[in-house]
Amino acid sequence: MQKENRYCPNCATELRPEARFCPECGEKIEYEETNETAKIFQEELPEDPEEMTEDEEQPKSKRSKIVKIIIAVVTAALLFGLGYGLYGVIEDKTPKKETEVKAENKSKTKTAKKKSNSKKIEDQSFHTTIKGIGEVDFISATPNTNKDKYADAIFKIKKDGKVYEKLPGYEKNNIRTGKKFQKVEAVSFQDCNNDDLDDIIIVNSYEKDSETETEARIYTQGSDQKFTLDKGMSSKVNENVSDKTVDSILEYLKPEEEQTEEKTAESEETKREDTSAGWKQAYINWVNQRLDWTYELFDVNGDNIPEIAAIGPGMAQGCYVGTYGNSGVQEVQILRSGIYYMKGQNVIDNESGSMGEYYDRVFKIQDGKWVQIGDGTYVAADDCPEETDEYGNPLFDFTYTWNGAVVSEEEYSSNLGKVFNIEEAEMVNETGATASEIISQIQSY
Repeated sequence: MQKENRYCPNCATELRPEARFCPECGEKIEYEETNETAKIFQEELPEDPEEMTEDEEQPKSKRSKIVKIIIAVVTAALLFGLGYGLYGVIEDKTPKKETEVKAENKSKTKTAKKKSNSKKIEDQSFHTTIKGIGEVDFISATPNTNKDKYADAIFKIKKDGKVYEKLPGYEKNNIRTGKKFQKVEAVSFQDCNNDDLDDIIIVNSYEKDSETETEARIYTQGSDQKFTLDKGMSSKVNENVSDKTVDSILEYLKPEEEQTEEKTAESEETKREDTSAGWKQAYINWVNQRLDWTYELFDVNGDNIPEIAAIGPGMAQGCYVGTYGNSGVQEVQILRSGIYYMKGQNVIDNESGSMGEYYDRVFKIQDGKWVQIGDGTYVAADDCPEETDEYGNPLFDFTYTWNGAVVSEEEYSSNLGKVFNIEEAEMVNETGATASEIISQIQSY
């Protein structure tokens, strides 16, 4: 069939078969369908479908098959695309770049390395109160040896259930040089630098070259209530303290003046103990020389070591007074009896006499020995004077001497009063204790 030409009804311009608007004037083209296939189909198609012959049915059947095939292909394509997408999501089969795979593997390796095997050390973890911070939980933990075989112990402070502070390690990254951690020996909260704030003392043990060594570290608390490892103080402790216990460390860290005072006190105490054992035995030996005499302990010079008086069985034997000095008993003889002393004043007076002749012999202890500091006598001119006082006592006419020089009665009294006050003096008991009794007193003194 010859193709029919089409023209614009407005400007008569020849149109393409499929044109809907004139390319010259823009006129909309309205026309009846001229598709040859459609026309043929319409012309050949009978009005009654039942009248169609077998030959007439073939074109329609063929077209129907083609349509069905196209629909099937499109449906299959859609289903395949959808299924592939779902499979990719489920199985994550999307190809990855090589760099992405390497980064993923590296990340997995890194994650595995960070896994820690550190555990809490129960006997060195405490719920306590730190001066300057308050109530806290102090946590000691074993090293993370998955990180490094020389990893060190871990110490944390928790407050109100949150990590308040992690104490810095002794070396970088908390890794020790050639030292394997063994044990936390001690943890103590003490004021190590005398600032009225609690610091932390930690003592650890390590294995190095097949030997075990202990190491102390001191963390000092700052004004911000945070802790800093004081390596200077720690090094001094480790260098100078062999037995690293909390007590020995605190003793070493005491202020120098306090240490001096304590050493002096200890020295004095030791001296007293040594001296005590010395004078007691010396006095016992001295008593054993005169077992039939009586004895009295009394304090002359206030040095915590008593003096001892040995009183003879009769006036003729007199007395002896001993003091401990120069590693032995230093004694002075007392004529007849009559021992007067002023407690703690370091002076005694041998005051006695008879038959018109009397004396005052005054002694003190000097450099561990008895030294006479006064010698007075007063002697009556007549043993039996005729005159008496109101009480009937004879009135003697005495001649007075002091240290060998004749003096008046007033001068005598004055000179005696300068070295000994008889009015404030006490007299030693003339009967005293037996030898066995005084030895018991000496031992329990």
